[in-house]
Amino acid sequence: MRASIAFVKTALEELHASPNRALGQNFCIDGARLLSCVKQMTLEQTVIEIGPGLGGLTELLLQRGVSVTAVEKDAAMADYLAKTLPHPKLSIVTGDAQKYRYRDVPAPFSAVGNLPYYITTPLCTAILKALPASFYCMVQKEAADRFFAAPKDANYGPLSILVQLYYDAKTLDAFPPDCFWPSPEVQSVFVGMTKKADAPNADPNAFFAFCTQLLSMRRKTIKNNLKVYQNAAQALSSLGVAPETRAETLSPETFLSLYSLL
Repeated sequence: MRASIAFVKTALEELHASPNRALGQNFCIDGARLLSCVKQMTLEQTVIEIGPGLGGLTELLLQRGVSVTAVEKDAAMADYLAKTLPHPKLSIVTGDAQKYRYRDVPAPFSAVGNLPYYITTPLCTAILKALPASFYCMVQKEAADRFFAAPKDANYGPLSILVQLYYDAKTLDAFPPDCFWPSPEVQSVFVGMTKKADAPNADPNAFFAFCTQLLSMRRKTIKNNLKVYQNAAQALSSLGVAPETRAETLSPETFLSLYSLL
């Protein structure tokens, strides 16, 4: 199994390399826990994997019989993966996952990845705005809190709203630091999201921009943040929202209703 300390250390020795801190490389070495998460996944036949590294997760995804396109920024890792894990259902793209055009992937597709902690929020946003049928990601626990944050919570924001309206999300398992090599100084969790059957028809890109606009100045009232809309007062009144209300107190459903009216 690739998700093991023995495999990771041997592979890095062959590559004459060490984990790249700049790329957030912390390799999962708890194969049993990782396999348990993969077994819980509802996957489409097309899977985009973000940051496969040495292939610990890639190997387990391929065992599910799906076609995997693995996007890896580290060229040496991408080359190693191609040479050591040849598979007819594996395609490897050497490039930045933040620049990958997820919106161009034919639906339905799934996205999976052990995400670099320093780009978790923008990367998750880019992926989720493409509305994959399912999305499974290993992230820092503090970052995962944004997915589940409620109104008035400091972590509540556009990403929280997008996830909660479009997806059913849950934590598949917790991964303490000793599940990785080298061990990070943070707790990690594997989060799973499956698209709701009654997900909104609203364009996720435009809706996300709308939520970002309303929450950009959290201390201001909703009335002030909606000045550009001529029918703002009427929309707020119809929803029973006081003009002095702050956007951070509104539920995801209210954001969607406001967006639809405006």
